[in-house]
Amino acid sequence: MDKQKITDKLNEFSNSISKNKVIQGLSRGVMGIFPLIVVGAFANLFNGLRIPIWQTFIHTTELSATFTMIGNATSNFMGVLVAFTCASSFAEQYDVKYKNIGLLSLMFYLILLPTYLMKKGTTAYLSYEYLGPAGMITAIIGAWIVVRLYKFVVIDHKWTIKMPEGTPPYVSNSFTALIPGFVIAFVALILRQIFLLTPFKSAFDLIYNILQTPLNAIIGDNIWSIILVNTICGLLWAVGIHPGFVLSILGVILLQLDTQNQVAFSAGHTVPHIIGFAFSYAMGTAVFYPALAVAVLIFARSKRMRTAGKVAVLPAFFGISEPMNFGFPVIFNPILAIPYILAPSINMLIGYYIIKLGIVARYAGVVITNVPLGLTGIINGSISLAILEILLFILDIIMCMPFIKAYDHTIIGQEVTEK
Repeated sequence: MDKQKITDKLNEFSNSISKNKVIQGLSRGVMGIFPLIVVGAFANLFNGLRIPIWQTFIHTTELSATFTMIGNATSNFMGVLVAFTCASSFAEQYDVKYKNIGLLSLMFYLILLPTYLMKKGTTAYLSYEYLGPAGMITAIIGAWIVVRLYKFVVIDHKWTIKMPEGTPPYVSNSFTALIPGFVIAFVALILRQIFLLTPFKSAFDLIYNILQTPLNAIIGDNIWSIILVNTICGLLWAVGIHPGFVLSILGVILLQLDTQNQVAFSAGHTVPHIIGFAFSYAMGTAVFYPALAVAVLIFARSKRMRTAGKVAVLPAFFGISEPMNFGFPVIFNPILAIPYILAPSINMLIGYYIIKLGIVARYAGVVITNVPLGLTGIINGSISLAILEILLFILDIIMCMPFIKAYDHTIIGQEVTEK
């Protein structure tokens, strides 16, 4: 099989992945809450800064309580938010036009939530536990079920209440959603009763203990799993496939860990996790992308490479890799693919153990992308992290040097021949 056939097969695979409705719905739905995640992350960061004068100020002015509530309404409300945004995203993928589908998803989500009784009395209450990141996977699954049920009832079988002609659209749309609303509520009720008969007592407890907790342990708290995923993403880029579908699935887990880190940092407790989206982004994208672009400008001598380096260097500092991937190129380039795949993994390995040894602080879980290296560390509450990122940036430049020189030598030969 020649190179063109391989390329065509890879492109076909990439297109099939990119068009997958579940992956697209999941990715866009989770990204829909990203602005709120950033707001909550900064609220938790401001609340957790261990500066005595600042802590006195925010407690005296009661700003601390306000920051806490902002965190509760955003980062600690992620399950509810995802239930809404993922339903809207899945609806778009399955051509469901009901714009309030997110409300049906919230109803489904809340019906399945476990309730707790006060130790004294019979008053029931809901805990933040499953309203937040611990309920995200259940929220995603529930949103998909709701959209599929709505499609089954309204689009596939036309089981709707039809209003007379001339009825305002907002009234007729409400009645259209009435039958699927009852069906969704009934399904949620049946599922709730079934789970009450199990040792787990709720869908949330089952999914969290059987699926979410093991995934957190396997991927989130295991440096070798993160390195493996990073290697897969690098390999996909090297053969021309955007790894967004991998990152969207991984992001669900990493964002949960970041939220737990934010809560601990805000309360002044030890940050529980080294790994999270903030750590992964900083060690990979924020550090390596600019290092590769700068290394090209330092070591390359060919006109083509230097021109591509000048175009790529500024976007690279803001986490944009496409000018490098297609300009150097990295894609289908076995020489530059080596540092592209290995260097971020080396960064993660070094960073992980330096943080684990307590030499530098842990990332506070402030997830904000497209900011330059160093600033990612400072935003996460520590100058020591910024120093670590700068040192890894220098190390990456050195690691890239032999590969850039080897590839540049080939390009120079081509340019001489073309003359």
